Amino acid sequence: MINILASVRRPFSGKILSGEKGWELRKNAPLLPRGEHVTLWLYESRKDGERAIIGMCRLWCIIPLRHMPFGDALDLLIKEACVTEEHIRAYLPCYAWGVQDPVRLPAAVPLSAIGLTRPPQSWQYLTDEQAAILERSIA
Repeated sequence: MINILASVRRPFSGKILSGEKGWELRKNAPLLPRGEHVTLWLYESRKDGERAIIGMCRLWCIIPLRHMPFGDALDLLIKEACVTEEHIRAYLPCYAWGVQDPVRLPAAVPLSAIGLTRPPQSWQYLTDEQAAILERSIA
């Protein structure tokens, strides 16, 4: 299993955890072996966020977006990524990370609990030990 910690701003962090946001747009993507189970841990960033790890979800696919989608695909991406067409156009090329099965942690977990002193710029891999600490925070 692969565990990834991603920095996500409000209100997008809450939209992922509520299930409203099913696609997260990123400029780059991890290299994942086919069929590998990936847990995405959400660090809520920014001054108005928790500035802690607040939840997790399953990363089920990553789709490269090199060109502007159109028609139903564009409408779906706008709705499921909770962004505007202008945002997508300005952000291309990028990757759409498919997220599902969100779980909000009972209490926010500070980065120091997993031995980090600063959040990832965008995302980073977590060690098995770091992931185990976060898993215990769910129980």
